[in-house]
Amino acid sequence: MERRSFIKNSGMAAGFVAASPYINKLNFKDSYDFPILDLHVHTTDIFTIRNIMEIAEKKNVRFGIVDHPINWALRNDADLKRYIDNLRQYPVYVGLQPTYIGWQKNYSPELLAQVDYILMDPQTIPIPNSEPMQIWKFDTYVENTEAFMEKYMEYSMNILNKEPINIFAWPLFLPVCIARDYYTIWTKKRMEQIITAAKSRNIAIEINDMSHTPHDKFILMAREAGLKFTFGSDSRTPNAGRLDYCKSVAKKCGLKADDFYVPVRKNLS
Repeated sequence: MERRSFIKNSGMAAGFVAASPYINKLNFKDSYDFPILDLHVHTTDIFTIRNIMEIAEKKNVRFGIVDHPINWALRNDADLKRYIDNLRQYPVYVGLQPTYIGWQKNYSPELLAQVDYILMDPQTIPIPNSEPMQIWKFDTYVENTEAFMEKYMEYSMNILNKEPINIFAWPLFLPVCIARDYYTIWTKKRMEQIITAAKSRNIAIEINDMSHTPHDKFILMAREAGLKFTFGSDSRTPNAGRLDYCKSVAKKCGLKADDFYVPVRKNLS
């Protein structure tokens, strides 16, 4: 099953383990000290940019749209240019969500410079001489947690240290089979590694509404280090912009507008 189809139908139990003590019912009339901006939304044949614009007006949410380069619709410069030109007709941010290291070699630097932001997550872990490990899938099996975390952290560091990204997405997500040990697996040392690497390149941390990650302890550590945050629903449905977990944990952690990364929208002729 393709990643976009699988995630659309997933509840992501791993994040719920982390989030359950912190979910509060939120009212859309609530006021917030931070921008309500969902930078992780995908369009589909049935969930179009026009649908997203309707939600933006109804819920007073701003959106950033992303698509996957190489493996899906955006296979070359021509595809990427059509994607950018189409979205520029609307008041949205134009983003990309690569899933493999080295993806940018397939596109011209001049065209990539027209994208407002790039977010990337570490959910597709490369395995030598084998298929990548796709950890968002419910049937992902982890035989040895420590060995898995070594590979997971190595890949996360490669993304944070080498990839041309602005946002680190799905942070601290775990496969369902080990999610119950979330709080012991995500040690202070591992969290500090991610924060230090992100800080060295001014990479923002996504608060992900689908997976309900990261948890408040990590957010407070990252904020103390001076990192910025974004909200992301990773939605391909009318749930785009809902962001209940994002808003709840951001309020709990006392995040303000200055704590958020907001892309610069390229005004290109």
